Amino acid sequence: MKVTFNWINEFLKGDELDPKKAAEVLTMSGTEVEKIEFIGDRFRNIIVGMIKSFKPHPNAERLSVCSVDSGNGELNIVCGATNFKQGDKVALAVEGAKVSDFTIERRKIRGEYSEGMMCSEEELGLSSASEGIMILDRNLPIGKDFAKAIGLDDVVYNLEITPNRPDCMSVMGIAREISAMTANELVIPEFKLEENIVRSDYLDIKIEDYKLCPRYSAMIFENIDMVDSPSWLKNRLIICGIRPRNIIVDLTNYVMLETGQPLHAFDRDLLNTRRIIVRKALKGEKLRTIDDTLVELDEDALVIADGKRAIALAGIMGGKDTEITGNTKNVLLESANFYGPSIMNTSKKVSLRSEASNRFEKKIDPEVTTFAIKRFYSLLKQMTGHSNKYAVYDNYQKKERTRKIILRPEKLKQVLGQSISISRIAKILDSLYIKNKIINGVLDITVPSFRFEDLEREIDIIEEVARIYGYNKIISKPSPFSGKIGRYSRGQSNVRSMRRFLADIGLNEVINYSFIGINEFKLNMLDREEEYNKYIEIINPINEDFRIMRTSLLPSLLANLKNNINRNIKDIAIFEISKIFIDSGGQLPDETEKLGILLSGRANQKKWIEDERYFDFFDIKGVIEGIVQRFYVNPELRIVKKKYSFFHQGVSGCIFINGVETGKVGKVHPSITEEMEIGQDAYYSEIDIDVFNENIKDLKSYGKISPFPSIDIDIAVIVDENIKNEDIINEIKKSGSKILRSVRLFDIYRGEQITENRKSMAYSMSFREKDRTLKDREVEIIVSRIIENLEKKFNAELRS
Repeated sequence: MKVTFNWINEFLKGDELDPKKAAEVLTMSGTEVEKIEFIGDRFRNIIVGMIKSFKPHPNAERLSVCSVDSGNGELNIVCGATNFKQGDKVALAVEGAKVSDFTIERRKIRGEYSEGMMCSEEELGLSSASEGIMILDRNLPIGKDFAKAIGLDDVVYNLEITPNRPDCMSVMGIAREISAMTANELVIPEFKLEENIVRSDYLDIKIEDYKLCPRYSAMIFENIDMVDSPSWLKNRLIICGIRPRNIIVDLTNYVMLETGQPLHAFDRDLLNTRRIIVRKALKGEKLRTIDDTLVELDEDALVIADGKRAIALAGIMGGKDTEITGNTKNVLLESANFYGPSIMNTSKKVSLRSEASNRFEKKIDPEVTTFAIKRFYSLLKQMTGHSNKYAVYDNYQKKERTRKIILRPEKLKQVLGQSISISRIAKILDSLYIKNKIINGVLDITVPSFRFEDLEREIDIIEEVARIYGYNKIISKPSPFSGKIGRYSRGQSNVRSMRRFLADIGLNEVINYSFIGINEFKLNMLDREEEYNKYIEIINPINEDFRIMRTSLLPSLLANLKNNINRNIKDIAIFEISKIFIDSGGQLPDETEKLGILLSGRANQKKWIEDERYFDFFDIKGVIEGIVQRFYVNPELRIVKKKYSFFHQGVSGCIFINGVETGKVGKVHPSITEEMEIGQDAYYSEIDIDVFNENIKDLKSYGKISPFPSIDIDIAVIVDENIKNEDIINEIKKSGSKILRSVRLFDIYRGEQITENRKSMAYSMSFREKDRTLKDREVEIIVSRIIENLEKKFNAELRS
């Protein structure tokens, strides 16, 4: 946002401020000054001149030779313009001046010396086009510095306003900040309407949804004299980056920059009715905006209508059919307040951004609407002599916009590391126009409407006090040493070990924001699962992609996959350990730490020793098994089939560790990967780290390796097709007694000699005793028992 030093100074009274000092003060207050530009430097060596006489150029039909009084003698100027006369005051660039990227010097033009240049508004950067040279006010003194003479001897600050400070998106707001940081008093004039104004029923304002439009104020102006905007007004708009158009539009822009309240003016004679309706767009409705863009609106877009058609895209841009022109006589002035997230969403969808939408997105104060109308009327009357007979029309569903907060000085000391007297704190809050009373050693604070959106808690008030008191005055010192050495908890150690393990087996860790968009949430079908559909919405999101707190890591990891594929990196093995946030219905959400793992693309590329292979379900299952084996002693890991909306129905299940549900795993639903244009299968698992850690009952212990040999036995059993490997292994372990050290599946066979709907599964079992050599006979007995139990439980046959 751009504001000028002189404009800010109009609202301050006290010691004279230096522009650089003001910039430093703003930066220290938390409003970053990205750039300072001394506008007067653009017009160095440009002065006010007066044309004494002129004659045709002897060697060129379209040129004139002018004698121009510079206040320090007359200069010979060759000029190609024709819009001047004797006695006109002009912007005279003398030797050394830089105009349109070239330096003025004395030189011959078609045989006649020219000792300078009479400049046009376009050449000076004050207009995008001009017809002839710039003619100045006849009362300006000859020889005076051009920039000072017309009010361009100013300093422009380019400010970076944080999203939580809409009150700073105005000249008055910035003046308030400087006032709080200095001894200068803030002066906000009162603009009163004429006492004889009467209220009539000429205009009816209807708001269909007060959440989307809490307030709509308006005023009617009749028989306006469309005079040219004064040069000081045009110049101030230009250096703030806004192109002047006409007196009405210029004043709406000026008041918006000054107060922070966007205004919009309609040509009242082009409205079809005497009604203003604030509603959502109709299905298929279109609007041609004042920049001549035809916008097709969706049904979530908020529009201003006149009872028969949409006439403006609320909070973003007006319609072409009702815009103000040089022929406008009667005006309907709008000063409204719109719901920021709605404006942001529509602005993004239709790809239209404006100074107005930028302010509404940050949730400006609805209390300013009528003040802005009064300021507009005051300026209009000052410039045109216009007197109005209509009152302000105001439809406002007023809600309480103050908040009580108690500030404890001891809490401030705890946070800042040093104490500030309670009287000093009260004075700082007074300078910020935050009402407060000292009661029993604490401050009873009433947050004003213009700070309602960002001052919510005691810590917010402490931050306000700290920035105005001065961060540079807060002494930096180390925290007192307690003598205790911190260490990681068991859970923290497990998470660190988990990270190392996953990195060691070839996965890359990613770190994502905890925010996602509603569309992303629905695309991943999280709204269909009760476990995930209770999300927390951000009150003041940066944009629509950061509207809600994520309830699963899946959307973020799929976005990582998509971004890599867009860069032709298609083989992805990634994980993230982070928190998710579920709306608990209480004051704070439920926060749960999760591990998300995503595999997609090739598990290994084609080499001379092995073939190319793509990740499948067993790869991600193997990763889960590795994690479980890393932390658990003799774990029982089971994956039980369960359908989730975001997984393929045939490859979807719950993870159980020692009988406790700990996570889920599956193949990402093809409709999701297709909608995201991923173009390849993706496998995802999410593990609840809190449950995972709580379920670890025994710590791993280490002992001597047995010096005695093992006896290894292989068996193959034929079972029904629906029998799971994990069930067979669990039964073998159960029947194998303590001397069975390991069992693993090494072959599955279907085909000849195996009946239909049956399969052969071959297992290798290893038996060993710690303190003696096993006898063949005792192992044979155990193996016989295992086979017998498999036959009973699974109708298994021993394959010969």
